[in-house]
Amino acid sequence: MQPPNPHLSGTRLALLVLAVASTPAFAHPPLQIEVVANTAVSQFPDAVVFSLEATSPATITQAVLEFGTDAKTCGQSTDRVTPEVSGGTSASARWTWDLRRTGALPPGTTVWWHWVVQDGAGHSLTTPDQTLVIEDTDHTWKEASAGPLRLHWYAGEAAFADTLLQAGQQALASIRASTGIDFTEQTRLYIYQDPSSMQSATLFAPSWSGGLAFPEHDAVLIAIAPDELTWGKRAVAHELTHLVIGQYTFSCLNSTPAWVDEGLAMYNEGDPDNWTVSVLQDAVRQNTLLPVRSLSQGFSNDPDLANLSYAQSQSLVAFLVEQYGPQPMLRLLDEFRRGTPEDMALRAVYGFDRDGLEAAWREHIGAPAAATTPSQGGQSTITPYPTFAPLVAGGFSGTPQPTATARPAPTASTATPPPSGGGAGICGTPAFVLAGLVIARPRRRRRSR
Repeated sequence: MQPPNPHLSGTRLALLVLAVASTPAFAHPPLQIEVVANTAVSQFPDAVVFSLEATSPATITQAVLEFGTDAKTCGQSTDRVTPEVSGGTSASARWTWDLRRTGALPPGTTVWWHWVVQDGAGHSLTTPDQTLVIEDTDHTWKEASAGPLRLHWYAGEAAFADTLLQAGQQALASIRASTGIDFTEQTRLYIYQDPSSMQSATLFAPSWSGGLAFPEHDAVLIAIAPDELTWGKRAVAHELTHLVIGQYTFSCLNSTPAWVDEGLAMYNEGDPDNWTVSVLQDAVRQNTLLPVRSLSQGFSNDPDLANLSYAQSQSLVAFLVEQYGPQPMLRLLDEFRRGTPEDMALRAVYGFDRDGLEAAWREHIGAPAAATTPSQGGQSTITPYPTFAPLVAGGFSGTPQPTATARPAPTASTATPPPSGGGAGICGTPAFVLAGLVIARPRRRRRSR
């Protein structure tokens, strides 16, 4: 064995000492972006304001806000905007989600958001997700619950809320009996004392509206005074049906026609009231029934035609459910959820299209056969809401505006994406104009698609 080479050993020792001397005592991570403040403030019902403050050794060049809600969505569920950044290395960004342009969010909606921040040195930071619950703070809310229903109200005693919750549970049982849908989703019901209070919470609700369903948000808003329980119980059943049907058929292809949706809502209220019965009987007697095909997309802006549209829809649904049972109705809703066109869906389930349905239904209620085929005429002019135009003193104020604008594509900092999800269903109070006077019937809250 060769003895160790002292010269070589000395060289290795020198290199080792040099390496140790060249190594810093500890390594400093490169300085990057730091967030100083990150907030979202609700200005219910008008807006949500997002704000960011951040610092970096290099100039902050961009801050992208990504946000959304807990609503059911079809397709993209994240919206993005790029507001202007000011301040250089100590920068701030602010963006206002203007709900007056994109559509209201019901109380109880959860908004989530985060920022993606970049600086000129190539650093990037994504902030953790944060959430904000949208609340209507104009009222001191009380809460009660039963099954999947959570009721919020501020006017009236506990017995008032208990009665409405019981009506809601009975409505869910009726929906299950008429459609086979066993609904268990947690749902929020907000009960306002009067229509004006409810309308002020929903931005674009017309002056005749008294109830709204937000199926994508699991929420219903209704105006019910404590002394309106008889009507209120029917209104709860009506709006809950819209919510349940809207959730069940929710898809990118949903094609549920207006008469099915409104007809089920009215059917599950219970037996039709005398006024609805008389509207239908008068049309049968005078042979002025509307073609079924004219009820598919929307209801007329004319009060008489709108009243008849609702009465016929209730009668058509009652005919299908009571003659064929709930299972075919559930299959029909399945077809609509898949986007099947109306005639094809009816043929697949019942063996007839809209013309065949009209013939069978007319015979069932004792009405004369249609004088012309429905496809040859009888179409009424549809409006954004399948009910009456907003009323002002002396008559109609014109065609109402939709609850929400069309979805814009998020682009630069001026983009205003809508809430993730869909619009609300609006229900109103039938009204009649006679000799320049507006006479409202506080009997029915209509819903729009």
